[in-house]
Amino acid sequence: MLRVILLLLGGFFTLHVHAFPCFLTMVKDSCWTNYTLTVTVTNANTEATVATVIVPQGQSWVRQAFTCQPGDDLSLKATFTPVFWESDEGKVYPALRDWKLPDTVNKGDTAWNITVCYPEAFSEVPLPPDASSNCKCATDNIPPVPPQ
Repeated sequence: MLRVILLLLGGFFTLHVHAFPCFLTMVKDSCWTNYTLTVTVTNANTEATVATVIVPQGQSWVRQAFTCQPGDDLSLKATFTPVFWESDEGKVYPALRDWKLPDTVNKGDTAWNITVCYPEAFSEVPLPPDASSNCKCATDNIPPVPPQ
């Protein structure tokens, strides 16, 4: 019985030793400033939601912290409001790819950050009716993730 308890405790502490701080920096391009963007981050292997990132109307980017594990594969899905066509109500736009985290934490790493541009990294996102042809994700003024 004692051996079982020790194994369980060892497994519990091992799981937490491997947890690592991650961030998603979600950036909307200039044509999406008037819309609220919601991005769900899931573990692609387990399909468990690990974070939900909301970039409000009028704001161009948000950084959301979450806990990750080395080697995680992350999948993103996005929605926006308000919709401009009724047929877009409830539509979910998947990312074009998954993001694989490093398998090991390198010496000096205090956190991992993934910066993603919307809608560039997502599939079949319509262009807003009031959009110009000069839509860009501006990342120059986004500060780096501070050491954790």
